[in-house]
Amino acid sequence: MDDDEQKGYTWEAGYAEGLNINEVLVEDEGGSIEKSIAKYVADSKRKARLTKRPEKIRLGIMRHVMIVIDCSRFMTSKAMPPSRFVVVMKALQQFLERFFEQNPIAQIGLITCKDRKADRLTMMTGNIRILKESLSSLTEAFCGGDFSLQNALQLACVNLKGMPGHVSREVVIVMAALSSIDPGNIFSTIETMKRMNIRCSAIGLSAEMFICKEMAKATKGEYSVALDPDHLHLLFSKHTLPPSSAKSSECNAIHVGFPHHELIKTRSFCVCHPDSKPISLRGFICTQCGARHCSIPAECPVCKLTLVAAPQLARAFRHLQPLAAFKQIEVTRGSCYACETRFSDEGFRCEKCRLVFCLDCDTLLHESLHVCPGCN
Repeated sequence: MDDDEQKGYTWEAGYAEGLNINEVLVEDEGGSIEKSIAKYVADSKRKARLTKRPEKIRLGIMRHVMIVIDCSRFMTSKAMPPSRFVVVMKALQQFLERFFEQNPIAQIGLITCKDRKADRLTMMTGNIRILKESLSSLTEAFCGGDFSLQNALQLACVNLKGMPGHVSREVVIVMAALSSIDPGNIFSTIETMKRMNIRCSAIGLSAEMFICKEMAKATKGEYSVALDPDHLHLLFSKHTLPPSSAKSSECNAIHVGFPHHELIKTRSFCVCHPDSKPISLRGFICTQCGARHCSIPAECPVCKLTLVAAPQLARAFRHLQPLAAFKQIEVTRGSCYACETRFSDEGFRCEKCRLVFCLDCDTLLHESLHVCPGCN
């Protein structure tokens, strides 16, 4: 075959289904691609909202997630103004609020990686206040050195291997570096993560890396590269939904306590603040051992009992019966059933009650309320 007749190379087939930059990122009259990125993010949100979620599958409701934050010198880049570090910290703060809203009985731990070393910033906890304070303690001056993916995965594995078999174990890596300096064979570490049913996902801030793609593929995780801050928020939001549970995972009945929020008149210290006085006169008393907690959900460090409120537990199980995607239709007359806004071009119809909603109400129902007002 002549060179003129050759249509492509064999290795290009692996990228045929990926993001085609030439089709998505189109420059405008001023040479900017910001409008193209905004359109791509909006289309991605709409596609995710209209996609029908599978039903009658096992989900990992009790999630234990280790978030690895790349604190190498690449995080100080101004590619995402004011810097990648500032953008990631802001996105993580919003992600934590959204994550615990959707997963009230989950727990998150934080790991930082710089100078080829990985350190645990926060142990596994369900207290969002502790996580936010830990993130606030990090500064851009803290970043430096090179990133090591293998060391980060090994530390995450050490923190997750002691978890019970019925929980969902996950690792989410926020990576800005374009290289990973590892002490050994990283593919053996990926095999270990796969064998332990630890789902590894990554969010890139630079360019796509082969090792991250292979890691996500082997452990059934997700890997995407953020185009701008709005796209980064969208990629984080994908990790708020609980993943499907592996067939080999255990199914166990667990003890759960439902303490009341009450005024504590007796002098006592809380297990949340062992080195200082409680932050409030009100708190929660463990129903099994009597230890004092400032907030729930939490796992009692004394007796290991899971403490939750009944509404939190109910909110965690709504993922098992998700609100069905509404059908997009063309409509020029009438108004939205929820907010009574007049329709102009399109609407979203519930296939069960046949009522039509606007775009904003459709987003609110599927991302926050998870119920249809017409059906209920």
